[in-house]
Amino acid sequence: MKKVPDSDTDRLAPRFDVLADQTAFPCLTEAEIADASAFGEKCSFRENDVLFSTGDKPFDSYTLLSGRIRIIDISTGERVCFVRYGAGYFTGDIDLFTGRPSVVTCEADTDVEAIRIKPADLREMFVRKAALGERYWKSFQRRRQLLLQSHFCGLSIYGNRDDKRTVEAIELLYRNCVPHVWYDTSLEENVSRLRRIRSDINSYPVVTQGANFVCDSPTRPELADLVGLRRKFPERRYDVIILGAGPAGLGAAVNAASEGLCTLVLDGLGPGGQAGSSSRIENYAGFPDGVSGQELAHLSYLQALKFGVDFVAPCNVTKLERTDDGFYKVESSEGDCATGRTVIIATGVAYNSLNISGLDSLLGVGVFYSATKVEALICKDRQVHVIGAGNSAGQAAMFLSQFTPHVTMVVRGDSLQKSMSAYLSDRILANEKIDIRFCTNVVAVEGITHVEAVSLRNEKGEITREETCGLFIFIGAKPRTEFLPSSIAKDAKGFILSGPSVADLPDWTEKRPPLALETSLPGVFTCGDCRSATTKRVAFAIGDGALAVTCLHELLGTYT
Repeated sequence: MKKVPDSDTDRLAPRFDVLADQTAFPCLTEAEIADASAFGEKCSFRENDVLFSTGDKPFDSYTLLSGRIRIIDISTGERVCFVRYGAGYFTGDIDLFTGRPSVVTCEADTDVEAIRIKPADLREMFVRKAALGERYWKSFQRRRQLLLQSHFCGLSIYGNRDDKRTVEAIELLYRNCVPHVWYDTSLEENVSRLRRIRSDINSYPVVTQGANFVCDSPTRPELADLVGLRRKFPERRYDVIILGAGPAGLGAAVNAASEGLCTLVLDGLGPGGQAGSSSRIENYAGFPDGVSGQELAHLSYLQALKFGVDFVAPCNVTKLERTDDGFYKVESSEGDCATGRTVIIATGVAYNSLNISGLDSLLGVGVFYSATKVEALICKDRQVHVIGAGNSAGQAAMFLSQFTPHVTMVVRGDSLQKSMSAYLSDRILANEKIDIRFCTNVVAVEGITHVEAVSLRNEKGEITREETCGLFIFIGAKPRTEFLPSSIAKDAKGFILSGPSVADLPDWTEKRPPLALETSLPGVFTCGDCRSATTKRVAFAIGDGALAVTCLHELLGTYT
């Protein structure tokens, strides 16, 4: 059993009082403790024993019968007590279900008796004792919120804003809601801070946890492995494998798992899809104050986790085929393979690029296809240009204007109202920080290690050069369907055909008509932005995901 020194542990002042938030720290009644005991096993610890440590994976939840524990945060470089609590309370947070390592350490403050409950048994509690399970689940969610609102740092990422690998690392952690803080090493104070941890700095990004060096210059897959995001595909046969974790894929996952279907979701980066790149969505029902795409995606992800969905990301699917026994095999570039009775393709779309030479080499270092807090901090206090006239471009311009002194919107047409929601175009026109160049195109971009300037051509053919640190591109989209087999029919633009439109195709060999969202490969469905003739809106995509699940229920005969 691991122990901590008992020298000064009792003098750590807790950062949070359990009485301040009874959602985060509910005290169970004797009856509830008795119910919880049925899902675990009794155990005991001596003073200063470690119940679980930062970085442990997997770890368990403990419901305390007697004694007191303390939760320790080491992410600031020092030992900081987040909270203390005793009998009637329980440990744990949302990472019990994500499969990621614990972000805090739990130590016995006194001798402790407790009920140890494993994550799988907590899921069983959610089903058999729903009211009690809801107290645990709400607590786990709220605790993570409180932790992030405190001085908790999580991982520390050191690297220059012009370093591609640093930007990729930050993007991965942000998209997957992994707690972290970025230190820009273009500032000498951050370099000095890092040198106190490690004197020999060879390459960036450098990853630390508190005062402990973790690694340097990790690739995106290596970082994903490190923080517990990426793993081998679980060895089980699924009812449905969902390709893509955007709104459509998450909507399908929540509906499938909540209705008892064994569900696996695979995504190339993490929850959110194209919507995850949006700084604010204001026309989605239930959020009158608006919601960021990342927040909406994370809430949907947690909801799917609650129902037992398996997630693997980042994961690049390269092959989908129907096997001789009628099942479907999905393979990834990482060498993993999963088998399912059905498949839902919800891979969404990617924003088109400008036809300008040299643009790809500046991706992530001044050329962006999303406008989240990550990109905003990279471009903070410097001028940026937003290309496009749709809602995504408008929301990006509004969001970036909070971080930069000047935003220039480059619009090919002569109006915003033709392609943008009225409320949004009105706000942009009233924003003094945003300048709009109508009937204008980007014709050149300058920069070697980072975007430095753009050249704009107006309707009169006049070309002007303007300095900028960021080119945010939102100019239409193409479907992410290039990896699919030829047996899945697409329209001329690459969007997937489904339902009645595939009934007369040679590939359709079934005696029955195709279901509403079924592709030309029977048993494979599609939904969201990658499907032909759909409305490219978040609300529609989520509903489309639910409809796809209804279709596969009909195919499998699993209606409840």
